[in-house]
Amino acid sequence: MNYPHEKEILEFLKDKNLIVVSNRGPIEFQHKNDDIKIKRGAGGLVSTLLPLMETLNGVWIASAMTLGDAVVAARFPGNRVPIPERDPKFWVQFVVEEKERYEEYYSVISNPLLWFLQHYMWNSPYTPDIDDNIHQAWEKGYLHMNKKFADHVVEESKRNDKEPMIMLQDYHLYLCPAIIRRKLRKTFLSHFIHIPWPQSDYFKILPQYMRESILDGLLANDLLGFHIPRYVDNFLGTCKEFADKIDYENQIVHYNGNETHVKSYPISVDSEGIKNLAASKEVLEKEKVVKRIKGDKFLFYRTDRTDLSKNIIRGFKAFNIFLEKHPEYLGKVVFLTTGKPSRQQIKEYRNYSNDVQTIIKEINRKYARNNWKPVECLFKADYNLVVAAFKNYDCIIVNPISDGMNIVPKEAAVVNEENGVLILSETAGCFDEIKKEAIPVNPYDISQTAEAFYQAITMGENERKKRLINLNSIVANRNIYDWISDQFRDIKSIRNKMSMTV
Repeated sequence: MNYPHEKEILEFLKDKNLIVVSNRGPIEFQHKNDDIKIKRGAGGLVSTLLPLMETLNGVWIASAMTLGDAVVAARFPGNRVPIPERDPKFWVQFVVEEKERYEEYYSVISNPLLWFLQHYMWNSPYTPDIDDNIHQAWEKGYLHMNKKFADHVVEESKRNDKEPMIMLQDYHLYLCPAIIRRKLRKTFLSHFIHIPWPQSDYFKILPQYMRESILDGLLANDLLGFHIPRYVDNFLGTCKEFADKIDYENQIVHYNGNETHVKSYPISVDSEGIKNLAASKEVLEKEKVVKRIKGDKFLFYRTDRTDLSKNIIRGFKAFNIFLEKHPEYLGKVVFLTTGKPSRQQIKEYRNYSNDVQTIIKEINRKYARNNWKPVECLFKADYNLVVAAFKNYDCIIVNPISDGMNIVPKEAAVVNEENGVLILSETAGCFDEIKKEAIPVNPYDISQTAEAFYQAITMGENERKKRLINLNSIVANRNIYDWISDQFRDIKSIRNKMSMTV
């Protein structure tokens, strides 16, 4: 493991029952033709916590996301699956629910209602319409699933004599802490929210009883984490009309006899892991594809899920303006986009995916000539391809409307070999941390973004190199293991202070 203060953390956790709780788990079982295959989950959370889970023989509680998850879970008492089965290092306890209930919890409330709210994506004169369907989905789906998760947590916390160390993750489980707290009065609860927290007035889009239920849930935690200070400030502002008292200086919310410490923990990346992957045979093979697309041209690049918050369409509108204003670059640039469709069971996401493809086709129809087309689209879930593109871009654009952190600029900088330039939205979670090394853009201003494309392609080599070196220095100073280590150090500190006041 590569955790800062690793010995201190392991010493603190050695007698703890580590329980991580999230909607999506660290592994996924694929079921096809009576064959079961196991697939490790992607993302920084899995990479960061799995070594600890294996060292401490912890348990990860998560939804059964696939038929394979449900089939495998049914083979074991309490849906508690040993990983690996013969010599388990940790366990995944699956929360299995009928499809309709899960869809109400996930596809009506979690996404889009809460996700859209926290990314400022509702068009308030028209949406959302909070009708009977949403009220029922809250009760029958979101509240029901949070109760079910909480029951699994309580059950798991009593499995042995070790002190439970419960780490809840994200917006799917806002109600869970209060339900757990009623049954485990003295157990330490921490909760990390991986997406933005909106300003208090925008939060009032939700009906009052939903707002109060969410805050009642989150303020049952002892430690509540966000990526950046701005989200902490927004949350404290949201609590102003609800909490008993707020200590703004120390960022502590007093509510219902509980003290919730609210802190920011900016997540970063595993630099060494990405560098090792970039040198692998798999990435080198994908690099042939990227280099064939790039040729001798200037390579613009972006990689996103087709989520409305990623602002993909405005990015391509800006590229269209750039080509209109600077026809001298026709045939001399290419824009590669990779990623994958997201949440296609939700109408808004299906429509957005279609609209992304439409604007790409329009740009290619308008400008393509001879054997050149301006936009190459490889929409598939292939991280090896993404890393290959990271190595070869001349300019990468990350222009979300809003997001929790967005680690793409950090991942990309670590392996880029072309002194690549970064165009970055002012509303990206990582903006304050790395803004001096980026070309900043307002995500809504497509004229400014078009000018940023021109600034990137005309920037001098020395300036490009200096910016990339500085960006890499920022990433090197704080990696993904700092993110989790800081949380454990605060858990230890807060817990010790609590025990002294009892």
